[in-house]
Amino acid sequence: MIKTKNQYINREISWLRFNERVLQECEDENVPLIERLRFLGIFSNNLDEFFKVRYATVKRIVDAGKTGKSVLGGERAKDLLEEITKIVIDQQMKSVEVLKKVEQELEEQDIFLLNEKELSEEQGVFVKQYFIEKVSPQLMTIILDDYTKFPMLKDTAAYLAVKMVLRSDDRTKRTYEKREKRYALIEIPKGIDRFVVLPKEGNKNYILILDDVIRYCLDSVFTMFDYKSISAHMIKITRDAELDIDNDLSKSFIEKIYSSVEHRKISDPVRFVYDNCIEKDTLDFLKGKMEVEETDSVIPGGKYHNKRDYMGFPSLGRHDLMYEKIVPLPVNGLHLEGSLLEKIAEKDYLQYT
Repeated sequence: MIKTKNQYINREISWLRFNERVLQECEDENVPLIERLRFLGIFSNNLDEFFKVRYATVKRIVDAGKTGKSVLGGERAKDLLEEITKIVIDQQMKSVEVLKKVEQELEEQDIFLLNEKELSEEQGVFVKQYFIEKVSPQLMTIILDDYTKFPMLKDTAAYLAVKMVLRSDDRTKRTYEKREKRYALIEIPKGIDRFVVLPKEGNKNYILILDDVIRYCLDSVFTMFDYKSISAHMIKITRDAELDIDNDLSKSFIEKIYSSVEHRKISDPVRFVYDNCIEKDTLDFLKGKMEVEETDSVIPGGKYHNKRDYMGFPSLGRHDLMYEKIVPLPVNGLHLEGSLLEKIAEKDYLQYT
């Protein structure tokens, strides 16, 4: 028998490998196209939960100055964090490539996912009106500077990090101590569908992601600034969601759970994900203001985050691109109108095989 250094696969690494199998469903051409997008959403949602609990637990061990070998199967916690980050970066890059491939196949089915630079004049008018009516009332914008405290970012939200390069004669720039650059954050509203269906043209369906609706209308958001260029890239954080139950005997168990769940909203971040096209100065500014630690997982990604929203990708009436709906079969002799227990007491019924 061949002896190995460790005969067991670490639990956290095993979990990531399982989630990679979910990503493989996105690649499987035997899976209907829209369902492949929804598997991508499941993959992303699983990864969020992993960082909230599994990664956060290992990070706590490192922050406590312990190796964690006894609880991590002989592996040092710090080494495990590095290995997790490497695997996740590879998986994120793979998910971006998978999404591109699925989008190309969707185009063959006359379904086009556009970005803000690909809109026609008519589509642009529609998007502007949609922004005014639906998006603008729910938009939250935060102007950032070196002097005010960085806002507490929400764990489940995604943000656009905006960079403006101001004109030399801008009064606003002089007001802010002649700064050439200004930064801001825009929270992506959660009360609006992430996928905006544009007017159909013939047999062609067009979809614009909500993030790009905001990008297209940035001039309407920052009218008070006289800028010569503006850009917006997505960022997202994941916070430690482990429950900390205190030993206060004066509190009930429900009170302890409630207090612990409330603490999640302000718990330490464990993952910082950003668009890999973001400018270096913007990224450095954000990391500095957020006080990103060495043990935090900093992961470059694609243009869009919170891909779990793909679980709700619109069907567009294309049932041929989805799994057939499974219709439950009735069981002879069993009806909801009567007592099921009485019927089962009379004889056995086969429901599932």
